[in-house]
Amino acid sequence: MPRSSSHKTVLLSLVALAFASTASADLEREIRAAIGSSGSGKSIISVSIRNAEDGSELVEIRDDRPMIPASNMKLFTSGAALHRLGTDFFTRTEMRLDDDTLWLVGGGDPALGDPVILENTTWVTEGNTQESLDVDLLVDLMVDTVLMEGVTELDEMIVDDRIFDRVFFHPDWPVDQLDKWYCAEVAGINLHLNVLTVHMRPGTGSRPVLQRTEPRVPWLTPSIDATNRQGKKDATKIGISRPAGSNQLRIYGNIGEPIAAEVTLTDMPATVVELMRNRLAQAGISVGTVRLATSEDLAPSGRLIKPTLSTPISVLLERCNTNSHNLYAEALCKLIGHDVENEPGSWENGTRAVRMVVRDRIGAAFAQAFQQADGSGLSRNNKVTAELITAWLASFHQDDELGPTFFESLAVAGSTGSVSRRCRDLPDGIRVDCKTGHINGVSCLSGVVRSESGECLAFSVLCNQLDPKFGTTGAKRLQDRIVGLLADRLAPARTAIGSN
Repeated sequence: MPRSSSHKTVLLSLVALAFASTASADLEREIRAAIGSSGSGKSIISVSIRNAEDGSELVEIRDDRPMIPASNMKLFTSGAALHRLGTDFFTRTEMRLDDDTLWLVGGGDPALGDPVILENTTWVTEGNTQESLDVDLLVDLMVDTVLMEGVTELDEMIVDDRIFDRVFFHPDWPVDQLDKWYCAEVAGINLHLNVLTVHMRPGTGSRPVLQRTEPRVPWLTPSIDATNRQGKKDATKIGISRPAGSNQLRIYGNIGEPIAAEVTLTDMPATVVELMRNRLAQAGISVGTVRLATSEDLAPSGRLIKPTLSTPISVLLERCNTNSHNLYAEALCKLIGHDVENEPGSWENGTRAVRMVVRDRIGAAFAQAFQQADGSGLSRNNKVTAELITAWLASFHQDDELGPTFFESLAVAGSTGSVSRRCRDLPDGIRVDCKTGHINGVSCLSGVVRSESGECLAFSVLCNQLDPKFGTTGAKRLQDRIVGLLADRLAPARTAIGSN
């Protein structure tokens, strides 16, 4: 008696499932073999591979172990910001004129005065177009708009940074590195990535010369302890340090040729107060008082002075993920907290908001495994699992509204960002969108591998407690090897895992 069509369908389904199971088992064996031959020693390796189409997990190697994600934490901060704020969100930095009071209202924008952003910024006012700005020109143009309003005298100027709290750096961050750009403080009004760029050149005497700073801050005078040797064996090296909580800068090293270096500044809102006081005076505008807003001040009011400075969320996400800029991640974290709780954004309410989004998108069980201390992953108290990361990535792959914007913000292996020189030998038709992560003893890589036909695998390879002989170099080599195995599986000549 011939089989019915329903029996045939069931049989075909069973065959497909058996094939998918076998292919998945083969892939896990290959990945385990790659780990075994990698020389990882006592390093802890956690791997999750997931079919992003249906969410099924294909490879589970210590995938439920809590791991330090380093900058892979940015995947959650940026994704939660996109989920909560939407694709049309943009930050706003405003100036408002209320009688004889001028308000500068910060929107928590990390892009304000960012040199990378300013290179592609055009400032248009009546009869005036400026392209390829720098931070000093930006501030001067802001002051010019006040002059164009006919203002020559102000009773008061108030810098309002109250969108965020005034806890500028996270207690988990390394105190001995707070002068480095990746530890830049986070404020309700940020400028120039909250760093000062110092330009030095050799002098005619025994000491080098400070040429200029970006932005111009004439009230800050660094001490110069650098030498001025220019012999053939005298290399040019520069360092800039400052004590925690102080803008007393010290320049050291040897300045044998012109060179520039960066140092973070503390309390950027207070620095902006001094900057505006200085620039308004230079422009001939008399100001009685320039100060920060207090809790006693009402909300800013008055007439909006255009143009308004704004940054779309797509740019914020790209700088956060492709460029892995910590300031952007931390600002996004505090922006979410402010949006959810209508209080000054903080790490406390920001991380609560991110956890809420994790629960909403992928469920309470995964949210229980999610431990976030800061937005960027610089804290060693962040803990996630590899299976949590791939479930998060799969949720965006399945999201037609938010997914494209989210994945466009990631670096492309072999092309952009921190992976521009990695995974260059991928098969034709394969694209890898991913996020790196690295702090001392930690190296991570997570993202998605796609084929031209639309198949997509989410992956997470988290390496913690790196064995000294393995190190970051070995971890990256292993991560790239695993990505290569996934790319081979999805190459056009191969049959996709889990296909029917």
